[in-house]
Amino acid sequence: MGTPDTQCAALELKMPNCLAIFLVVSALCLPSLPVWAKDKNPYKGAKGNPDRPGSSRSGALYTTQKKQPDKAERNAVFEDYRIPKEQRKNYVAEYRVPVSLGGSNAYSNIEALLKTQAKTKHQVQKQLEEKLKRKEIRLDEAQLRILNWQADPLSVRVTTP
Repeated sequence: MGTPDTQCAALELKMPNCLAIFLVVSALCLPSLPVWAKDKNPYKGAKGNPDRPGSSRSGALYTTQKKQPDKAERNAVFEDYRIPKEQRKNYVAEYRVPVSLGGSNAYSNIEALLKTQAKTKHQVQKQLEEKLKRKEIRLDEAQLRILNWQADPLSVRVTTP
């Protein structure tokens, strides 16, 4: 065994090594952002934006919202609606209440429509956005009308002979 003095001396020699190893391991375990994530920080306020070339929003806070569901969400919606893969080219997945009318990006706000139905719904959406911009209707009314777009008078085309 050894005398208490030699035990203390051995312990003192090991202490700096343990501390150095601890600091190196701690530094390696700290979470750090990947290099590519630093350029896409929407809060940094730098001139230009990687998503919008030529934009000059110097010092402005810039964030984006999804305007349409991504591919994984579309596939999940088609699965939920039980649309066969060979028929999916005839359908689109989009938000029930569009983001432009105050809708959310939540999965529960996504629906599958035939492309012909979607075209009619987009026309109603555009008219509602214009009415909302001119302050002819309120946002809650626009949202209700886009949810009931098939029964809305804007979606019915009246043709005169």
